[in-house]
Amino acid sequence: MTYKHVFIFLISILFSCTSADRYIPSDVIPLNDMKLIVWDMMQAEEFARLKHNKDSNLLYPKTSEMFQQVMRIRKTDKENFYKSFTYYQSHPILNKILFDSVSAYASRQRQLLYKKIQ
Repeated sequence: MTYKHVFIFLISILFSCTSADRYIPSDVIPLNDMKLIVWDMMQAEEFARLKHNKDSNLLYPKTSEMFQQVMRIRKTDKENFYKSFTYYQSHPILNKILFDSVSAYASRQRQLLYKKIQ
């Protein structure tokens, strides 16, 4: 093998090692925006659960209503959110990055809340 062949071989290995699983198509909500939407959805669900825990008949409609409010605030719709969420769920590396960033964001929010209390 010549140096040219070795160089081409090394370059092909380098490009094959890049993860296609980290690629996010343009029609999927970007990771930072998705992090905030998922965080808000988790907050909305918990708020609805705390507020309507005695009447389970109201829990689902109120949760659904609050999810719609989150989507309206975050300027997305149900179809786009679920399409994006399904995309992240089907790509384990991106899904891990998403939920790790949501967890880190939650920790920062908790620290800010504790600072305000003190």
